[in-house]
Amino acid sequence: MMRSILFFILFLKISVVTCQSITGLNFSHWYNPKNEVDLRLVVARGDEKILVHYQLKTTTLAASNYTIRWESRASFNQREGEKLTASDSSQLNGNEQTGTLSFATPSKPWLLLAKVTHTESQRSWYYFKLIENIYPAKGWIEDPTGTVAEKYLIKNRSYRSKTMNEKPLFVSFYKTTFPPPNPPFTEKGGNAERFLFHDSLFQLASGAAFIPTQYGLYLFQQDTTAEDGFSVRAMPEAYPKFSKLEDLVGPLIFVTTHEEYAQLQKVNGDKIAFDKIILSITRDKERAKTFMRSYFQRIETANRYFSSYKEGWKTDRGMIYTIFGAPDELGKNQGNEVWTYKNFNVRFTFVKSGSVYDADNYILLRDKRFNEVWYSTIDLWRKSRF
Repeated sequence: MMRSILFFILFLKISVVTCQSITGLNFSHWYNPKNEVDLRLVVARGDEKILVHYQLKTTTLAASNYTIRWESRASFNQREGEKLTASDSSQLNGNEQTGTLSFATPSKPWLLLAKVTHTESQRSWYYFKLIENIYPAKGWIEDPTGTVAEKYLIKNRSYRSKTMNEKPLFVSFYKTTFPPPNPPFTEKGGNAERFLFHDSLFQLASGAAFIPTQYGLYLFQQDTTAEDGFSVRAMPEAYPKFSKLEDLVGPLIFVTTHEEYAQLQKVNGDKIAFDKIILSITRDKERAKTFMRSYFQRIETANRYFSSYKEGWKTDRGMIYTIFGAPDELGKNQGNEVWTYKNFNVRFTFVKSGSVYDADNYILLRDKRFNEVWYSTIDLWRKSRF
């Protein structure tokens, strides 16, 4: 009798976990580099079909130890979804599984939910994408290993641009350098870029080789008069890491005073002068090493997760991630992301504000009340006590 009761209780617990709305789930694993799985979904729209390229990467065990259950949900509040058939194609290769799903272009939006489960422990992680007929990307980029899931390319490396309808793509190139975001307590925010003047324009046939020869932003469109397309940024080979001294200066704007930052901008590659300024901040050589190592690990992770039409650390989410780290709780719905940090007793809300350059751009809702937690955390960084 007792065993039956315990089994029933366990069944109820499992049912509660598996029958949850998307708004009730914690997606903090999306931005946790230590998580054992990472699923990337790249959506492209054709004339009659939607393609979803997926890339599952695992860290501790081979990808064959995990299953992916695909569901369709009518809304973010729906608690149970309809199971979808297996992918059109799937390939396992060690710690990676890749494949493609295809769907008829929908008359109304719906949600594609992926549940990744470890077959032995039965632990699960959830990922989703909104499938809609106005999704702006009409193509994607491939390298020799397959679909590129990142929003950045490496300069002088060879890629291919692909479309579903085999029509050519127009590529607009922008040399634009974007400024870093303002702190979370300021009134002025980081609005999405609505229109930029390109520096050059060229055309690519579907499947044609593409080599980004200049650092900057590349926007791919089939119709340059329409507000649809997808963009990627060409970066140095080390990216998302920064390997050159001059690249380290910009991200330090979050943790330096105006005077210190002005001094760093005048260093001009002089490592001795650079190290002297960092040492003046931390007041100790070992703390300086710890500070630089930990801080730029955060910058690297922010670049990996949040790069779009500008470097990841320059986005609002990248800024908050750099200073506060991965959130303890991450709630998502169609319009926003809510990041909760329990240790800092603070919550940040990011509102979706997409543009032709990045359909998934998010803007932080700034508030003066963030002033205290921001400066107290910056102080911890400067003392290497994070």
